[in-house]
Amino acid sequence: MPTAHQRTNITHTPQVVRALDVARRGWPDEPRDSALILHLLDEGARVVEARTADAEVERLARLHRIAGRRSALYPVGYLDDLRSEWDE
Repeated sequence: MPTAHQRTNITHTPQVVRALDVARRGWPDEPRDSALILHLLDEGARVVEARTADAEVERLARLHRIAGRRSALYPVGYLDDLRSEWDE
């Protein structure tokens, strides 16, 4: 079918065959391998997006847990004093 979109060929390696077998269980009414691959791509993208979002939430939570823990190491005005020694 003509298209302006880039095409990608995929060889039915053991990993692809396994993924298609799994996809057939998830979408039993879909007879075309190409459509099953699109379903797998959509699901995979959702999983990666969720994992990435979860990782970002966890990273921010860790930062909030440690924020300010070492603030007592530096006296008030420490940065201003340090910056006053710099050449402009």
